[in-house]
Amino acid sequence: MALKSRHAARTARWCVGLLLGGQTLLWCSTAPAEQPWDLATLLSRRQQVKSASASFVERKYLHLLMRRLESTGHLRYRAPDYLQRITTRPAHESLELQGDAVTIIRRNGERFTAKLSQYPEVAALVEGMRSTLAGDRVTLERHYTIEFSGEEAAWHLRLTPRNASVRDKVDQIVVSGSAEQIALVEVRERDGDRSEMVITAEGP
Repeated sequence: MALKSRHAARTARWCVGLLLGGQTLLWCSTAPAEQPWDLATLLSRRQQVKSASASFVERKYLHLLMRRLESTGHLRYRAPDYLQRITTRPAHESLELQGDAVTIIRRNGERFTAKLSQYPEVAALVEGMRSTLAGDRVTLERHYTIEFSGEEAAWHLRLTPRNASVRDKVDQIVVSGSAEQIALVEVRERDGDRSEMVITAEGP
């Protein structure tokens, strides 16, 4: 018993010595190992985000026109399935998603409401963004095959549409970010057109 006590005391002194010496590796620590950053970790972190707002700048590159179109606005998200996009420039428009309902208000004030399920191609594109925000892997994998790469400071999700009719138009969606924040959404179309949405978080 005395030997065990002396051994425990020496171990404790060794641990304290490492700590005070500024060592980064404390072998005697009983703290759990750092969780690896992978798709499951990212989506788990996203599930903890109950609401968020951000500004965006979207640039569309049209290969036929050899120029880009730019729009700016705001995004609002509320778990689990509410997403609003308000475009402020070049014209004021809005798109609001709540469950299966989608409401669009055009620049002339015209209002359009429909069920997202009636437009499977649109639904697939929408869910690429909304399911990532919600950390909803089941819905995300229903619409896409997923490739994950990177680390916590800089990760990428490559989403390839499963639906053939969607795949005929959209080659891939790439979502990039850091930690639980989404910073960039790229849509690459089959005909060579593409868009980039740069997202900047507003508030906590």
